[in-house]
Amino acid sequence: GGFAFGAPPDSASSAGSLFSVPPAFGAASAGTGAGDAEGDNADAAGGDPEAECQAQFKPVVELEEVAVTTGEEHEECLFEMKSKLYRFEPESNEWKERGIGPVKFLKHKETGQVRLLHRNDKTLKIRANHIVMPGTNLMEHAGTDNSWVWSTWDFADEEQRYEMFAIKFGNEERAQQFHSKHAEAMNINASLGVGEETEETEEEAAKKEEKAKDDAAADELASKLESTEVKEEEKKEEEEEETS
Repeated sequence: GGFAFGAPPDSASSAGSLFSVPPAFGAASAGTGAGDAEGDNADAAGGDPEAECQAQFKPVVELEEVAVTTGEEHEECLFEMKSKLYRFEPESNEWKERGIGPVKFLKHKETGQVRLLHRNDKTLKIRANHIVMPGTNLMEHAGTDNSWVWSTWDFADEEQRYEMFAIKFGNEERAQQFHSKHAEAMNINASLGVGEETEETEEEAAKKEEKAKDDAAADELASKLESTEVKEEEKKEEEEEETS
């Protein structure tokens, strides 16, 4: 559903639902004494059903163990904290919850680059996945001190999309820890030249385009000069013929 930052939690309702749940341990159930008495009688009679049953069953289908990969095997986890992630949907002009789960900063062991990864802790689906780009601005959302908003190119949906995210933590302290690690990740990537490649590529493309225009202009000028020289040569030959 929609996400409204700054709204105070309904502590009364959540507390009421919490205390209405029966405890999982420590509550004695009715009839326990009767069950114990029956068990004592069975033991006295010498009956041990588990000892007497010697039947063995083999599984109909034997399944081989399959190694499950997460894509994080070659990365070092620099930071992990439970959070709630939202994504802004321009079509409906509202925030949509992406899920509750751990947000991580993962540093690749070979390239050294750091990315942000957020998974839904129930479905394990990736909800945010992007390189922490130098210059990314984490903005505080109005009225809150435990959430951040930022925009970046993201690959969570297996295609590059420019997204606006909001992330919410349990308290201000955790939000500040995330902010500090995000800044650290930006500095690491900046030292590796992350973000400069795109700018260099665009600059190179502009230079190539400019050079192509210059080459075309030079070719055109050379063609015109060649044409002029040919005409002057023909005119000179005509004058010489008239003189002779």
